[in-house]
Amino acid sequence: MRLRTFDYRHAELILARKCHLKTEIEFILCHLQLDTCYYIRRGQPVPPHRQIQRAFEERGWFAEVAASPLTGARTRFDLSKEGVAIEIETSSREYLYRDYFRFMLAESQGILRVGIIILLDKSLRAADPHAFRSISPRLDDVIYDLRCLSSWISVPIWAVSLR
Repeated sequence: MRLRTFDYRHAELILARKCHLKTEIEFILCHLQLDTCYYIRRGQPVPPHRQIQRAFEERGWFAEVAASPLTGARTRFDLSKEGVAIEIETSSREYLYRDYFRFMLAESQGILRVGIIILLDKSLRAADPHAFRSISPRLDDVIYDLRCLSSWISVPIWAVSLR
């Protein structure tokens, strides 16, 4: 897998300080073998979102972690480890705004140092039947949002598009 990235508020620099995490994230993402036709396990299709989540879980990341003790189970990150939270967005651009707010909430409570958003490139989105192809989030959407909302969003965010 190839990566196309966007660094917002020095997220990569902060991750580099936790060198093993940045290296680990890049290793996991670069070595992903997404089965865009879906990997069938026990008769059940496994969507790309879950395939990515599993790849991180195998390396010690925690899935579905509460973003805040105040919201509990209602607000969860897809993945989390050592002050870094990951959101995997494959379906609708609207969900990016929920991710930004989750990141802001967790940062305001001292839980989060860096937020990461993982997106699928156009070719991978097209192969995902759960993605709304016309409104699926793109890296350019994240770049646009973060530039427009820079006076409100102070959380360091690293956006990564898988190609």
